[in-house]
Amino acid sequence: MTHYTQYIHYHVGLLKEFKASASQQLPFISENLSSEEDAAFIDTLNELAEMETYCEDLNEKGQWLVGRVVSTYSHLMPLLSRDLLWFFGGDCLHYMPDEEIDFYQQLDELRFAAEEADTPFDYAEAKTSLRKVH
Repeated sequence: MTHYTQYIHYHVGLLKEFKASASQQLPFISENLSSEEDAAFIDTLNELAEMETYCEDLNEKGQWLVGRVVSTYSHLMPLLSRDLLWFFGGDCLHYMPDEEIDFYQQLDELRFAAEEADTPFDYAEAKTSLRKVH
C-alpha cells in the first residue's frame, strides 16, 4: 500500500467516525430526513466515507460538506476531525488558525520525507509525536 493510499484510508476512517457520530444527532437521527439539503449532506457524507481510492471531485465534495457543517449543522463541528479540514484544503483552511496550518504543513513534510525515503509512515503516530514537540 502506498503512502498516499494509507493517507486516504486514514482520512476515510475519520469520515466514517464522523458519519457514525453525525447520524446520532439531529436532524440525521430521524429515518426520514426533512429536507433535500439534509439528504444531500448525508448522501455526500456516505459517498466520501465509502471511497476506496482518491476520487476526482474529492476535495470539492469535502469542502462542500465542511461548508455545510459550518453554516448549517454547526452543532456537528466538534465531531468533525480537524484533520479533515486540512485534508480537503481550499475553503476549509479558512476555518483553521495559522498555527494549526503550520502544524499540518510540518506533518505533510514528514509524510513526504518518509515517502521519498521509502520508509513506513504512520500518520496518527507522526501527528502525536509532532504535537509533543509543540
